[in-house]
Amino acid sequence: MENEPIRILVAEDDEQMLDLLQRVLSEEGYQVTAVRDGARALAKLEACPGFDLVLTDLRMPGVDGMELLRRAMARQLRQPVILMTAFGTIDSAVQAMREGAYYYLAKPVHIEDLLEIVGSAADVVRQQRGAESAVTAGDSFFPIVFRSPSMAALLKMAHEVAASSATVLVTGSSGTGKELLARAIHGLSPRASRPFVAVDCNAIPETLLESELFGHRRGAFTGATSDKRGLVEEAGEGTLFLDEIGNLSLVVQAKLLRFLQERRFRRVGDTEERVVNVRVISASNKDLREGAERGDFREDLFYRLSVIPLRIPDLKDRREDIAPLAYHFVRKFNSGYKIEGIRKDALELLLEYPWPGNVRQIENVIERAVILRKAGLIQPRDLPEEIAARTAPPSARSLEETERDYIQQLLRECNGNQTQVSRILGINRRTLYRKLRKYNSEPEGEEPG
Repeated sequence: MENEPIRILVAEDDEQMLDLLQRVLSEEGYQVTAVRDGARALAKLEACPGFDLVLTDLRMPGVDGMELLRRAMARQLRQPVILMTAFGTIDSAVQAMREGAYYYLAKPVHIEDLLEIVGSAADVVRQQRGAESAVTAGDSFFPIVFRSPSMAALLKMAHEVAASSATVLVTGSSGTGKELLARAIHGLSPRASRPFVAVDCNAIPETLLESELFGHRRGAFTGATSDKRGLVEEAGEGTLFLDEIGNLSLVVQAKLLRFLQERRFRRVGDTEERVVNVRVISASNKDLREGAERGDFREDLFYRLSVIPLRIPDLKDRREDIAPLAYHFVRKFNSGYKIEGIRKDALELLLEYPWPGNVRQIENVIERAVILRKAGLIQPRDLPEEIAARTAPPSARSLEETERDYIQQLLRECNGNQTQVSRILGINRRTLYRKLRKYNSEPEGEEPG
């Protein structure tokens, strides 16, 4: 699946440009379907939901590129949407990016730039395909949804470490999806056909945790009426996921350390040593390094667990993922309802909210909104009061502030390459230079001639 060709839907009302795009992209090995307007593109999306990427002109008669973007986001998950236009303006670029567009290209489009952007989007699709293959049969919705570079880099690292047996420590705030990442690593590994056993270390009383992990012999303690295999043995040749491992007592930590060092253990009350070749992935919303410095967590165990450390960023630090996640959860909960999407002002509120509960919180918010709205577009009044009552959505900001933030974002993404930024914005370098001076983002060197 991961190596299948990337399928691209191209919508462009200029026939010569459409032919050029189809030829160039086909020569690069993409499977291209070309249509001459947004209405035909929507019909293709309805009839063939397997497109991986949408490349569309912004200004088209009837259904324009922005409408196609919104409808595609409401119907699909996987495909990034790239917009092109000869009418490049800062505000339309900002709006497109905020509503989930992967990229915004100003015409005349340079073929080299187009291929670079399409190639980058195709890499995102391949990452998602690979992660999707980790889902067990019967899961209808794969929950690792992303557009942000930080999550793309994280999933790339997960792919690279999956084939090994090294211990992995996943950290991140509550609700970021640590177990989902652990399941993806397991599913991408040679152990995928073996069990994935998850243990919530915070949910099992300390007095029972050792027995739950390693098992016990009959009569080992009151209530032990028969021999019992522990979760370590249940995982066998698969993966043992220890969630919230920072809550383990020092006594259990010592036993876990010995197991990690030797892959040997004894059931509680038993003298026989057992060996198991299980992979261990652990997770914590605490800083275990700080815990080790305080003496709350064994330093030697920390280093054993964190051979491969992976940190999932908070949702507020990867806002590019908010719109795709919101649309993803609309689709997830839309069974039995007729939700068509999210109204612009409601989406702006979602984009501005800090999401202290991260992905888990936005999932709950969208489920609630779908149930309340039932049909049509989700509106601000369908959102919880703490989100709907916010008084400073993006539309209240000045155009100058929006322009400044967008230019600074592009500079970061283009590693300071002003030529590339000016090309994306559809302005010349002299204009960009003056805007940077105006916003106190001092450019290097003299003003371009």
